Amino acid sequence: MPAPQVVADPSVAICLRWLAIDAEQRQLQLEWGTLEGWLMTKRNWYQLSSGQQAEIPEGARLSEIDVRLDVLEVEGHALLKAMRPKPAKSIEAVVANLAVAARLIFVEDHPEAHGLITRAVRDLAAFSSGGK
Repeated sequence: MPAPQVVADPSVAICLRWLAIDAEQRQLQLEWGTLEGWLMTKRNWYQLSSGQQAEIPEGARLSEIDVRLDVLEVEGHALLKAMRPKPAKSIEAVVANLAVAARLIFVEDHPEAHGLITRAVRDLAAFSSGGK
């Protein structure tokens, strides 16, 4: 895992942590789905008793993923709560907040809104870096 990025603005740090949690959740959800599919086709997973499931090593990984997802859900929710009442104090904070909003709005459900937000993130980031 890469070293955490040092950020001076606490609100940016909160957003970056939330985005890292979101990325980990998505990766774990994909792994969980792949593993569940394998267990269903190769081990008749849902035909097994909980005792039989516990004996299968891949089943233990499903449990580990569930536990980690629960922890991430609690932390992510707390971070979202911490973001809400604080006004942005920099362009970087606005960009970070919009990046979080882009992850919260699913492109499949609201393609126009998602597109506007992701474009705003790119535009503001370009403006704040001097167009580099």
